[in-house]
Amino acid sequence: MEISFIFSLIFAILVAVFALKNADSVMIDFFFAKVQVSQAIVIFVSAALGAVIVTILGFVRQLKLTLKIKEQSRKIKKLEEEKVLLESRIEEIISEKDLKMGTDFEVNSVENSEIKNINSKENSDKNEVITDEK
Repeated sequence: MEISFIFSLIFAILVAVFALKNADSVMIDFFFAKVQVSQAIVIFVSAALGAVIVTILGFVRQLKLTLKIKEQSRKIKKLEEEKVLLESRIEEIISEKDLKMGTDFEVNSVENSEIKNINSKENSDKNEVITDEK
């Protein structure tokens, strides 16, 4: 920002020196009227109009960028909210899956213990039969 201000100041000084070196009177034709003015005034007015036009275009550009930033900020906020919802949904699904796996594991554990009991009972019955035969 400071560099652009320094360049603008240097340019303004150069325009002023140029205008003062060319201070002769000139005739300007505006289609509807003719005016005789100093060439320095024409140079200053032209430079001032150029500066005004550049400033207006800069403000328009800045306004567009500001609007785009606001739009992007709204999109970011919406996507962050969606991310939070999706993360909570993932947590729900994982907890449901863990709960289901835990229930399945408990059922399998009960079934396995029952099977072991039956097997041990059969083995003990076989041992009794073998002992009785001897």
